[in-house]
Amino acid sequence: MRIHIDTTYSLIPPYVVMIVAACAVGIVLQYFMNVKRGIDRKTAGFVALLSPFMSLFFGLLLTYVSSGGKSFGLSSVGGLFGMYGSVLTLALIIGDKEKSGVMFENCTFALPLMYSVSKLGCLFAGCCHGRPYSGPFSVEYTGKVTETGEVFPVQLSESVIFFLIFAAGIIMFAKGSKAAVYAVFIASAAAKGLLDFTRESHIGKIVSLNQILCLLLIVVCIVCLIVKKRKTIYPKEA
Repeated sequence: MRIHIDTTYSLIPPYVVMIVAACAVGIVLQYFMNVKRGIDRKTAGFVALLSPFMSLFFGLLLTYVSSGGKSFGLSSVGGLFGMYGSVLTLALIIGDKEKSGVMFENCTFALPLMYSVSKLGCLFAGCCHGRPYSGPFSVEYTGKVTETGEVFPVQLSESVIFFLIFAAGIIMFAKGSKAAVYAVFIASAAAKGLLDFTRESHIGKIVSLNQILCLLLIVVCIVCLIVKKRKTIYPKEA
């Protein structure tokens, strides 16, 4: 089965629509989770207001810096830094360690859903498409924006996988799992890094910048988890 996508659009490009939808869905989810978990509406509102601007800024900045100033574009990893940056900004303002932790957790739960929706935009636009591939569900692009032969459906794969990560994380959280947020973060970073191998842009590379950043994020998350468990077991020593 082959998927054909025509990238000649007469109206608003699907990419723009899906990016806006991804921001809206993620920010709304994050806002309601913050309010439900005890964050006052004013603080939750400021996070919701700040996050799209910081996500856009860091998303563009990482692409610009990593390309040596030669190209612009939205980096998903840069967008992640922007989302956490908005939470960190409000956390520093309110100065409440417990509430700050809640906001960081809610941001983590919202991110895979945002990424899942945004990758549908990439799928229809043909950006960051996969390696040459002619197996099941291969994608062929024609039109003004992107033209390729048959390629691996990496964007579709990411959309499905990250939605499953989001759903699994919410179910774990609803059941009271204290490891839910760590599981979501590590699974998201691992999936992002591994799927990068299937992109056309990865051809000729041993490892990409995204993969390096994903590995660093996993290491940081594991260290935080170990420190947290150590504090729980040895509270006086911590």
